[in-house]
Amino acid sequence: MSRDTFSCALPELGSDRPVTVRIRPQVINLLVGAEAPSYSFDLSGRLIGAFVAGRNYRRGFDNRVLEKWSGANAARQRRWLSAAEAQTFLTGLYDLAGRVAGQVGDLRLAVLRKWDWPALQADAARFAQVYRPVSILPPDQYLALVLQATEGCSYNRCAFCDFYRDRPFRVKSPDELRAHIEAVRAFFGPALALRKSLFLADANALVAPMPRIRGWLDVIEEARLLPAAGIYSFIDAFDVHRKTQADWAELAGRGVRRVYIGLETGDDVLLRFLRKPGSASDVVDAVTRLKAAGVAASAIVMTGIGGDRYAAGHVTGTVAALNTLPLAAGDIVYFSPFVDHPGSEYGQLAREAGLRALTEVEVAAQEAAIRAGLRPYDPAHPPQCSRYDVREFIY
Repeated sequence: MSRDTFSCALPELGSDRPVTVRIRPQVINLLVGAEAPSYSFDLSGRLIGAFVAGRNYRRGFDNRVLEKWSGANAARQRRWLSAAEAQTFLTGLYDLAGRVAGQVGDLRLAVLRKWDWPALQADAARFAQVYRPVSILPPDQYLALVLQATEGCSYNRCAFCDFYRDRPFRVKSPDELRAHIEAVRAFFGPALALRKSLFLADANALVAPMPRIRGWLDVIEEARLLPAAGIYSFIDAFDVHRKTQADWAELAGRGVRRVYIGLETGDDVLLRFLRKPGSASDVVDAVTRLKAAGVAASAIVMTGIGGDRYAAGHVTGTVAALNTLPLAAGDIVYFSPFVDHPGSEYGQLAREAGLRALTEVEVAAQEAAIRAGLRPYDPAHPPQCSRYDVREFIY
């Protein structure tokens, strides 16, 4: 075997289930037997993911563990392990990983031996000191390095969103971002190798004035944290016009690669019901401005939002809006099934209006109808279309 691939046997697993370890430039893989279970760790020894008995597991930096599997008719199922289940799962797999590291004896695997439950708890506490809750990211950025240049959302009054209700909007100074970066770098350590892009958070970071953003970018470059894959961020469509075309071109030149915009729906009547300012035409204008400046765009559509009453207008308006957007290769259209969290403002509005929530089958049919109506702006180079299930986000 190569010096980066090792095999060993643990008596309790049996001779027919050897353990293979592969040390890669960004990850450490551990495979038990010919097929499963398998585990992936970053270079600090933190679990990235596991596949055990046909189920996938992801650990968040806060020690939550998400379990996913395919149910009847291949329907995706998911649940969060209880705190006790997560502790049992994590301690068990690290006990296995530690014993394998001891058998192999390669010093690079020593990181797998330091993680017991107290160490994992301390790690989660440290994460909470470095970050405010990382509430959501686009799916293609789940492995980004998040820098919270702002906290919260500058609008924060959409009826359907409660991601940032727990914090006021705040724009950090360059010095505050510098201190944040130092803490982030210390937290990740060698695991920074896994983070190929940088996500400028929180919800609407690019609404900050250009002088402040320039200061942030100076600090990021000074820290040598600007990755080859570039910088990504959310912004509200109605804020894009606050920057000139020259501003956006400057940001593109300094590494901003793609901006994510919540279209939600192309039906302006539904947008007003959702308490979201602006209109679908604002999204068209925003994406047009971004694309002209060399910044890629992602439009996020919420399927199922508005229930039965708004369903027809939602499909028709959204198809019309998406077909007007100058999206092409490098851009993304996300379809995000709406999740009504208990106690949400949306839930109260829906009850007052007598809306019936769509079933999962109806939500899937709505997404299919919108996809079927899409006519790419550039048929030869269409944008990517993908699912964005917020129930599966974990950082």
